[in-house]
Formats: sequence, C-alpha cells, structure tokens
Amino acid sequence: MNNKTAKITVSSAVALSAFVAVAPSQQGDAAANIDALIINAQKAGTVLKWAISIEGTADGVTQPWTQFNAAKTAITKAEAALNGASYSDKLKYEALLIEPKTQVQRAQGYLDAITASTKIEARTKVLSEAVRTNNLDKVEAAYHAMTAEFRKQTILLDRVYGQSTRDRIRNVVKGPAEQLINYLKNDVTVYMLTKGATADINSGRYQEAIRKANEAKAIVDSNVLIWESFLKKNLDSVNASQPVQLVSISRVDSTTITVKLSRAVSSIQLSEFTFDNSLSVSRAVLSNDGTIVTLTTSVQTPGTKYTMKFKGNNASFTAPGNVVPIQIGNQTIQHRETTEVLSLVGNFTESNNQPSKDIVRVDIPAGIKVVSINGIENNIAGAKSINVTPEKNGNVTIAFTAKDVNVSAIDNMITFNRMQNNTVIETKTSAKLNFYAPAKEGSFSNKKVYYVDINNNYFVTSDGMKYKMKNSSDVYRNEGIAVSFDSFKSALGVEDTISGSYKPTTNSTFEITSNFNYVDFVLDSKYAYKAGTAGYRMDGSRIDLNGTAQPNYEMIFYKNSAYIGKTRVNASGAWSFSTNVDQNAISDYSYLQQVAGKAAPSNPGSGAKTLRVVEGSLDLLSVSGGTTADEDLSNEELVFTIAPLKNKNGLVLAQDQVAALANASIVVQDNDGTKIKFTNNQDNTKFTPVNNGFQVKFGTIDPGKGSAVIMSQGKDSLLTGTLKIISIDGIQNAYGLDMKVNTGFQITGY
Repeated sequence: MNNKTAKITVSSAVALSAFVAVAPSQQGDAAANIDALIINAQKAGTVLKWAISIEGTADGVTQPWTQFNAAKTAITKAEAALNGASYSDKLKYEALLIEPKTQVQRAQGYLDAITASTKIEARTKVLSEAVRTNNLDKVEAAYHAMTAEFRKQTILLDRVYGQSTRDRIRNVVKGPAEQLINYLKNDVTVYMLTKGATADINSGRYQEAIRKANEAKAIVDSNVLIWESFLKKNLDSVNASQPVQLVSISRVDSTTITVKLSRAVSSIQLSEFTFDNSLSVSRAVLSNDGTIVTLTTSVQTPGTKYTMKFKGNNASFTAPGNVVPIQIGNQTIQHRETTEVLSLVGNFTESNNQPSKDIVRVDIPAGIKVVSINGIENNIAGAKSINVTPEKNGNVTIAFTAKDVNVSAIDNMITFNRMQNNTVIETKTSAKLNFYAPAKEGSFSNKKVYYVDINNNYFVTSDGMKYKMKNSSDVYRNEGIAVSFDSFKSALGVEDTISGSYKPTTNSTFEITSNFNYVDFVLDSKYAYKAGTAGYRMDGSRIDLNGTAQPNYEMIFYKNSAYIGKTRVNASGAWSFSTNVDQNAISDYSYLQQVAGKAAPSNPGSGAKTLRVVEGSLDLLSVSGGTTADEDLSNEELVFTIAPLKNKNGLVLAQDQVAALANASIVVQDNDGTKIKFTNNQDNTKFTPVNNGFQVKFGTIDPGKGSAVIMSQGKDSLLTGTLKIISIDGIQNAYGLDMKVNTGFQITGY
C-alpha cells in the first residue's frame, strides 16, 4: 500500500466514525420537528373547520381568509418537512394531514359560495332597481343578466359541505333571487314574445308571429301580471297588425268543411273561399268568436284531394275513398295495386251505445302510408302509431295507400285501439291488406306464385309483382306443353314456379315451369263453428289444437296476429299444438304451413286460416218467478236465462244458446230441508230450449217414487217458501259446454 492510499483509507474511517456518532441525535431532532409541524397543521385545520361551520363561528356571509391561509401555510410547512423522512414515516404523517387538508378543501367551497352569493346579490340589486324604473327594456336586460348569473353561481352554492351551513348561505341570496325571478318571469316572457311577434310580422313570418302571440295570450289569460295593462295593449296591437291567415282545414262530412283562422274577424265573404276539382261552396258561417268558418260544399268525391284558397293561403284535405268496414276477425283480404287509395272506418261506442270520445291509437304497419285522418290531409308513413279523436258519431276514418308505388306491401293489418289512461280497452283490426306493385316489362324466371285471381285474370309472384293475363292474346305453357288460356288458369296455383316474358300492353308469354302439389292444412272438425255462434266456445286456460297438413312441413301459429310458436307435421300428416287462452276474451288463432326450417313470417299473411276462440264459462243469469202463489211447484213454467259472456270491460263477447239433454235435471230445496229432483221427461217435467235460455215445466211430485224424486223428506215432504236451486244438470251450449249454477239462485212466487 502506498502512502496516498493509506491516507485516503484513514480519512474515510475517521469520517465514518464521526457520522455514526452524530446521526442518532440529528434524526431525533428532525422527528420532533415534524411532529410539531403536523400538530400545528391539525390545530389549524380544526380552527378552520369551525370557522366554516354554522355549528362553529360561521355566519354564511363572512369569509374566514385568515383561518384558511393559516391552515394552508401549516400544511405546506408540514409537507416540506416530510421530504427527508423515511417512507414509513411519510405514510404515517400524510395520514395525519388528511383531516386538515379536507377542511381546506371544504373551506374553498365555502369561500366560493360566499363569493357567488355576492355576485347574485349584486345582480339582484340591479334588477330590483330596473323594476323601479318601470322601463321593460331595462327590466328585460337586467333579468337576463341576473338569471344567467344565477344559473352559473347557484352551482357553487350547492358545493358547500354540511346541510345547515349550505342552507344558511343559500338562504341569504338564493331565496330572494328566486322570488324576484318568479315575480318577473311572466311579464318578461310576454314582453319578449310580443316583441318577437312584431319582428316576425315585419319580416313576413306570419305563422311564427301567430305562434308567439298565442303563447303570450295564454300567459296573460292565466296569470296576474305587474305591467298587465301595458302588455295587453302591446299584444292587442300585434294581433291587430297581423293579416288573417289560414291555420287549418277540417272535413266534417261529405258536404261540410271547417276552417280555422289565425285571429278573430268580424265578417267574411263567401267568395273568399274557393276550391279546385269542381268543389263549390254554397254557404259560409262565422263562429261567435270570429275564428272558425263552417263551409257547406257540394258533395265531395271519395278519394279526391281538394285544395282551398283563402286570402292567398292554401290548405288541402282528401275525401275518404272506398270505405272498407273494419270488423274483428274480418277475413275479407284486400288485394290492391300500390297506386290505389283505400279507406278504413272504425266506429267506437260506449256501453250505452253513445259515440265514444276516447282517444283511438291507430297502428300503421311499415308498408303503408296514411293519406288523411277524418278527412284532414296527412302524410304519415308506417310503422307508426297515430292518436286520433273520433268524430261526433264515434267514427275514426283513415285514407291510406302503399308507402311506395314501386314496392309491394303484403300481409299488412291496421289496428284501431281505444285508449283509457294509456291502456288499450278495445281493439278493432282490419282485414289483411295487400298492395301489389305492377310488374315491369321484361323477362322473369322461376318465380314462386303468391296469389292467383282467376276472375280478374292476374297473378302475383312472391316478390309482390302483379302480372295481368290478357286472355287468348298471350302465349301459355304448362311444363313445356302449350295450353289454352282457360287450361292455364285452372292449373295455375299458389307455390307454382312460373317464368315468362311480360309486356303490360302487348302479347306476353307465361309458362308454369313446375306445378306444386301439396296437402291442404286443416283443423280437427271438432273446432268447426256452430251455426249462430260467435266462435269456438270453451272454458279453460289452454287449448289443444290438432289437425292434418303436408307431411314433414311445419305449422306456424299466431294469436291475435302475434307469433306464438310452431310444430312439426309428422310423416303421416298429423300435427298438434297446445297454447294459452285469454280468459273471458276473444282470441283469434291463425295458422299456416310452410317448409320446415324456414323463418316464421312476422304476421300470419293472406294464406293463414283462423280459428276464433271465445273463452268463458256458461253461467245462469236469472230465473223468472212463478205465476201462481199457491206454493205448488207442479205445472209451473219458469224461464232460466243464460248470462251473456262479457270481457273485463263489460263488452258482450257472445250469447250462448243452449240445448237440454234427455236426462237434464234440476234439484231444489226449501228452508225445512225438503229436497226434490225434477228430471226431464219424467212425471210430466219438461226442459225446453228458448231464446237465450231454457224453460222448465215442473211435473208432479210423486211420493210413491221414493228417492227417485224426493231426495230428502225435510219436515213435511212438501215444498214451501223460497226454494234454493241446488243444481242444474244436462244444459249445454252448442259446443257441449255444461252450464254452471252459482249459489244464490232461488225460485219464488210459485
């Protein structure tokens, strides 16, 4: 080791010994200093906590800047001292600083809120001074400035910690400010609307001016205003300066139109109202308030659009076209071209047969476009719902057509839903609506046939194209063999494959390239409708449908046009399907067959068949009284009335007619326990069906028959007093549904 190396080694050793000796003392002093700084920060945080709390010294007005700055300074010093501390000590001391830091953060919100209060108070003062000037221009300007400041600053008021402290600050300015805003807002709004309407009139925006003037009038009519006299005078001046505008036109019936004007007028001239399409006006009557004109016209042509001119304004409506009455379950399918306009009418009445005033929601499918509603022109393309108020006679009438003349709309239905409290209480559904697009000139290959109209000489392919056959002038083939027109029509059927060259006005060529033969799909004969009934009657929560169809196809099922499921037809052609039945209701079950695995159509379509099911029990409604008060039931003829089946809203769904079985019987009992059974065709007892019920002619009571007639002797073996009906058996409706007898029915006056 050389001398230089030795010197360095010795020096290092001396320095190290000196460090080891001094370090513990220095570390102890530093720790004590940090503890003191942490305690100071905590104390400053506590002082600040009570300075910003109503429970302490805060008053919601004074800003405690001294306490705030002292807490921030103490925390800053403590954090600076932590720079030389160990990691574990830093964690310990930083945890102790959380509370004072929290108080600083809360104090910032408190200080900001008081600053916000000052700004709101200043704007409130300016607005109050503007009110005293009675100058609405100044009031409006100050109002906008104040409300803008209020919206901005109230956010800061809500950031104060502590409910009581927050309420104290807000109560100082927020309450008075809101009160002043509410006090002035109607006057300012009317003033603004009136000025806006004046500007719109000067710029020729008359409809916008009408809207603003009407809005202003509604506020004036429903509120007490500060400058009411002045604002009314301004509004009257605006209304008087408006030219009379045509607001709307409404069709009442085939010879009556109502016209709404933008403002009241004192008189009108018949010559001011003119129509196109040869519609003439013979009379014009002005309403008492001067805003409605009722016009008497010549008879309007169905499906025609009429445009009326009045003082340079135009308005149009369309007279309903050919009316197709809507009936629940109507199976009259409409086959129309996309260029045609149709009309549907739904009539709604109350239980007392008076026209309904309930809103009717009309559901329009995607492929349909509404042309008019109750004669008023509209242009609404589905799928949408429209709320309509029925006419005075309870009718809702819509004219409609296909959405696009070049696109078919197949298997659509329109529903009318009577509403109460946003709930559907009655639904009426149209027939299937098919709009076919006229086929274009050109060749087509291997299209499936969707529909055939033999009488009108056309067929429709699965893409909704309509091809017209022109009798013998066209060329016809069936699987390569030339055939006559009549032979071609008799062979052409749904699902056949067809090709050809089509020309709408000259000779066309049609060939059935493949005939499709399949088994029709049917429902078991037990579901066949009985004469005079509203549908298949049953009493239960489920129905088991079964029948036959094309082997290995699928049967698709719908209830009230909504898909509910499908089932596979077995190799023998049999199928069955079980589903729920709505209680005390009419349910229309539609079913169709198609190739297995194919996606189910969203609605039944024109090829579906329908079974109407009317669910509900067969109940007794009433019993007529006897005609001889001799307490001898023998030879009395009493009528038993069957209750009509009603839904939950009281609408009658069906009225059953009944038959009496050969062994029909009735058991009655008096108060002393005598119980007697009367059986059809025994001892002169006779059950006879009558309209809406049946009649029982009671035979003689023969004690010699023993238990065959007298089931219980009672006290005297005689019937006396009011008789309870214990049971009635053997009474059925046309579908074999047995009548039920609830307790409480009696026979009196016999």
